[in-house]
Formats: sequence, C-alpha cells, structure tokens
Amino acid sequence: MVLDTGIHLYDVSMTEEHMRTTVVLKDDLVKKAKKLSGEKTLSGLLNSCLADWIARHSRKELKARLVEEYRSGRQEARRISREFAHVDKEGWPSR
Repeated sequence: MVLDTGIHLYDVSMTEEHMRTTVVLKDDLVKKAKKLSGEKTLSGLLNSCLADWIARHSRKELKARLVEEYRSGRQEARRISREFAHVDKEGWPSR
C-alpha cells in the first residue's frame, strides 16, 4: 500500500515473539539499509537494526555509568589525599 511518494506501508512480523505490527518506512531508506546490511527480508532488517540500536544505547549507558563512577572515585581519592597530606604534616619523623 503506497501512502505517499517513496513511502510504503509494510506489514511486519517479528520473528522471536511473533509480534505483528504495521510500520511506515521510506522506500529509499529500506533499500539502502537492505543493501548495506545484506539482510534479505524486512523482518530480518528490522530485527538487525533494533539489535544494533539496543547495543549502541547499552554501550552509551554503560559508558555514562563508568564515567560517573570514575569521577566519584577520583573525588574520593582527592579527599583521602587531602586528609593524608594534613596528617603527613603533623611532624612524623621522615627517613
């Protein structure tokens, strides 16, 4: 079913849970994506795209958490260093 120039209505059946849904996709994007991915079916293409999207966003989320934990660890290390510097100046004998 053609909705507009270059846009078709696709009826897609997802493979794993067999969820059926209707999506509107631009023909040129579908053709380019199929060519680049090597996927033969629209369902395969959409499943591949969804898996890639999830993986990419999972990596972004993981990176954000690692950065946050690293920064909080650095702040803790600075606090400990300041406390130690204060104690270190209390006149302890040095070798």
